[in-house]
Amino acid sequence: MSSTAAPPARLYVLVARQRRRAVIFRRGPAKRTLVLGWDLADDTIERGQWFKGRVYERRCDLSPDGDLLVCNVGSHRPPLYSWTAISRPPYLTALALWTNHGIWGGGLFGDDWTSLRINHLSPVEAVRPTDQMLPSPFKVSLIEPALDEEALVSLRLERDGWVARTEGTSMRLPRGSRLWTRIDPPTVRERSGPGGMTLQVALHGTGEANGSPYVETGQVVDQNERVLVDLGRIDWADLDHNGDVLYAARGCIHRLRNDQIGATQDLAQSTKIADLNALEFDSVIAPDWATRWP
Repeated sequence: MSSTAAPPARLYVLVARQRRRAVIFRRGPAKRTLVLGWDLADDTIERGQWFKGRVYERRCDLSPDGDLLVCNVGSHRPPLYSWTAISRPPYLTALALWTNHGIWGGGLFGDDWTSLRINHLSPVEAVRPTDQMLPSPFKVSLIEPALDEEALVSLRLERDGWVARTEGTSMRLPRGSRLWTRIDPPTVRERSGPGGMTLQVALHGTGEANGSPYVETGQVVDQNERVLVDLGRIDWADLDHNGDVLYAARGCIHRLRNDQIGATQDLAQSTKIADLNALEFDSVIAPDWATRWP
């Protein structure tokens, strides 16, 4: 009797700009997401809280020091349906939240943790419950005009050093196709690393049936566009502060040391930091420190 293997967990990562800290979003099953903390200095990973619903991870952001996380989430049930919240990663217990509607939500931190712009349609929708108190240095403003997900992601990536190399052409495919849209040629973003190497991520399509909402591949090239390492199909990739290539694929987190790049094109040289596929939901109460502002 044949059995169908469960699809791998879907992973996405945010890296703090000023400290070697990161947050991992692990989705699977589709409407459950676990947040994990990742110490990039020693590659230890801390399990945080699960969310029953949808975390729109690409509309999220980390404060520069990694102490605060802004997330767009949706239970799509009363009373709130969907909202943007600030929390202490890897926990999702809200220090403050703003309700919103539809596809709008999320936000971007400024130069430090005290400055946040939220992606809401109007100040009317961005209403904090009256029992919440923001600390006195914390300032909130609106991204105006509000942005769709792709534009919000582009703004965050550009801030973090990514450059749009090519803008792909998107084509809506007929119903029943493997993809919702095909992007041909693909959209390619790149980020420069040490020694003249460049990390490139190509978006080939969206809405994969029984797969990822984003179909992406990654590679590392030199100054002459020679491929040094082909990462293949990925969920996410970025550079560590020390220049190492970090990437997620098939529910696993990997590190490729920058001093190995160019010496080999063998992905077997990369280190598997963690396999997050087997994790199952459990209810976790945030510790006391995660319920207070920094």
